Amino acid sequence: MKKDGYQESLARVAVEAEITTRGVALPPSKPPSHWSVLRNRNYALLFWGQLISAAGTQMQIVAVSWQVYLLTHSAIALGIIGLLQAIPRLLFSLVGGVLADIIDRRKMLLVIEISMAGMSTLLALFTLSGGINVYLVYVIVLISASVSAFEFPARQAVVPTLVPREQIASAVSLNSVMMQLTFVIGSAFGGYVIGWLGVVATYWLDVATYFVVIGTLLLMHIPRVAVEKRPQSGWKALGDGIQFLRAHPIILSVLSIDFFATFFGSPKALLPVYANDILHVGAQGLGVLVAATSLGAVALTPLTGIINRIPRQGLGVVVAVLGWGLCIVGFGFAPGPLWLSTLLLAGAGAADMVSMILRGLIVQLITPDEFRGRISAVNAMFVIGGPMLGQFESGVVAGVASPQLSVISGGLACIVATLAIAWLVPSLLRVKVE
Repeated sequence: MKKDGYQESLARVAVEAEITTRGVALPPSKPPSHWSVLRNRNYALLFWGQLISAAGTQMQIVAVSWQVYLLTHSAIALGIIGLLQAIPRLLFSLVGGVLADIIDRRKMLLVIEISMAGMSTLLALFTLSGGINVYLVYVIVLISASVSAFEFPARQAVVPTLVPREQIASAVSLNSVMMQLTFVIGSAFGGYVIGWLGVVATYWLDVATYFVVIGTLLLMHIPRVAVEKRPQSGWKALGDGIQFLRAHPIILSVLSIDFFATFFGSPKALLPVYANDILHVGAQGLGVLVAATSLGAVALTPLTGIINRIPRQGLGVVVAVLGWGLCIVGFGFAPGPLWLSTLLLAGAGAADMVSMILRGLIVQLITPDEFRGRISAVNAMFVIGGPMLGQFESGVVAGVASPQLSVISGGLACIVATLAIAWLVPSLLRVKVE
């Protein structure tokens, strides 16, 4: 039986070879599913663990912003949250990137996740005891952001090492989808948990989600950078990373576009003001508004394969960010109702999803593995530091002028900055990576 099957296989190979030599094409094999990347065990563990943990983090973010607004009723106080989150990421992300290229990335992520769980535990305990105040919240937010500055470059550097190169595009896209799903699930659910069970319960749920990702990390095997490619010193590693970035201005330009888009155009810090004072929809409405951009992004999930195949990724980034800016301007002009504001934010989220996927492809496919930690750190400084600094900027403008003017002017500034970068780096519009 086995021998006969073997002979049949040989016969089929011979026939196929003969057909090929005669110039007759065989029927093309069906391309793998976009979701087939989840068949890679280690990537799947990271994907599902991060999905649950990051959803809990988004719940915590909603709870912190709501708690600070109830304690202060100040737009500037909300903006300070973003500033406190941005400063350590700008200071420590490069250090985190260097470490991600030198030490065991799995152990590094484990230490980070355990530390972050501890910060959420402190928020829950201080709130439960009644000893919470805005300054204590600020201190915990600052420490959490300092620890988190090491997490993003390590996680981003890990993803391409868990899948074959031909599946990197799918992994990057699904990672973007995953993060947007966490914004939807965590933000919306966080708003309702605050309304039903209170802020303390929201913090405890966040703590529980950290144990999920810690468990998945313990089950994973993450390849290390080859010894011969590993930097020998931190300072040399940092210098090499800067030199690599200078040699690839396309990476710097796409990251700069995202930075200015989120610095000027992100209305996130002002959403509690919109929910409470403009739209009058309470904590549940806040959850919907915070989740709206991600709802728009997740709506594009079936199209991620098509987005991956956009031939000129740089042009796609520029067009997508212009779409983001236009939707933010529309949100600023719209006084309500809730469904219209949600729709405009969802449109912005859909545009951001396109930009995020294409930007991720450009950065990951141009960057070799031994530089991924450092370049991911620069990415973190731009794509995380931008919106957090933007929260402070929008809070200050809203405090000096009005929330609506802050949102509208930010959207317009985003459009102007994007067009300026496209004009200064014309090669961006022609870039195509494979």
